[in-house]
Amino acid sequence: MQRRTGTSLGEAVVKAFAMMSGAALVVALAPGSGAWSQTQPAIPSFPPGPDYAGVAGSAAENARISQLCGANRNAKDGYFAPPAMPGQTRAPQVRSAAPFKVEVVATLDRSVGLAFLPDGKMLVSQRAGGLRVVDANGQVSKPLKGAPEIAGPMGTSNTGPVLDRDFAANRTLYYGYTTAAPAKGQPYVGHILKARLSADETALEDVAIIYEAPNLAPRRLVQARDGTLLIASGEVTSGGPNPQSLTDPRGKVLRIGADGKIPRDNPFLKTPGADPALYALGFRDIQAAALDPRTGELWVGENEPMGGDELNRIKPGGNYGFPEISYGRQNSGALIDGGKTAQKGMEQPVYYWNPSIAPSGMTFYTGKAFPAWRGSIFLGAMSGQQLVRLQMKNGRVVGEEKLLLDRCKRLKDVRQGPDGLIYAVTDMSPSEILRLAPAGK
Repeated sequence: MQRRTGTSLGEAVVKAFAMMSGAALVVALAPGSGAWSQTQPAIPSFPPGPDYAGVAGSAAENARISQLCGANRNAKDGYFAPPAMPGQTRAPQVRSAAPFKVEVVATLDRSVGLAFLPDGKMLVSQRAGGLRVVDANGQVSKPLKGAPEIAGPMGTSNTGPVLDRDFAANRTLYYGYTTAAPAKGQPYVGHILKARLSADETALEDVAIIYEAPNLAPRRLVQARDGTLLIASGEVTSGGPNPQSLTDPRGKVLRIGADGKIPRDNPFLKTPGADPALYALGFRDIQAAALDPRTGELWVGENEPMGGDELNRIKPGGNYGFPEISYGRQNSGALIDGGKTAQKGMEQPVYYWNPSIAPSGMTFYTGKAFPAWRGSIFLGAMSGQQLVRLQMKNGRVVGEEKLLLDRCKRLKDVRQGPDGLIYAVTDMSPSEILRLAPAGK
């Protein structure tokens, strides 16, 4: 393998937090010892109310799905931070008029993502590392030769594959992954790999690492219209400060050329000390990313620690706030930065979810198989165990549909196939590749 270096909360919440703050520091003389003791502030509790909809969209549906699938991991999280603008969360629930069927195309080792080859086969990346080809009949190939070994601090330590926009001619693809720290006390290392898929689809050839960095955690990889690569790098801690750093790659979107070099128009290129690959900052853990086919803009789905998962439209140089602002909380249940949800100079999400759905995988639907779905955004959901369809109008969410809830499956990736059908990868062991097709066909 070669290496090429290129280089305000609502009134009720505010009142609850203020009461907690007033009692936060209680200093007392410990009995019989003459020593001072200090109690820690209590973590505020937000139990669900009787009309709690959870991740299912309505209280009735939440009760039904809980009976079918068991209690959701966020079932006791009744926290809700009011939106900064109308339509930013809890859009009206919609229901598709056209019936559809769900087919299991293939079953294989736990998988991360997929890409469609020109001949209709699927190239699938696996959580433990490696790539396999899946044909239209669901036949799964042996692991491709030449794929790198992976290791890292997070459950998913790889992303991709992403086919080059000229793949039909050059058979080039990209793949992101992490490897273990090179020595004790050092950080893990993230890599972006470029390779060619062999003509017989059994191996990666001309494999080269075009970009790598300590603490880089590639979660999603997208090729922009101009051919550059946009890398969503995750952060798994509850409160930072890495996502606000201009030097640390965690909690960022980075941008490099297809050769690994730094584009001359990157927004922080002239900022002293900043990582020249930096494109946008202030994220927690992006696990869904796709280009808007109308505008070419990058959209992402971001996992917050506990509630407040976001849908964002990315602006070059934008700061998306984490952990200075958030509609969610820390994993412990503590408020993030006192529960602040807005700050001057920081972007607001297009949409957010309380409780968390853990978005993972995204596609904009443009196919002909489901005319009523054209223009919708589809997102997989891991903890939400569903496929989310967002009905869009002028860049805003105007309706939300919860699909595949009855299957009780975590979803890791979602793609539109060349046949105009919707394909989703379950985040289970083993994984299923699901296909949504019009009923009767």
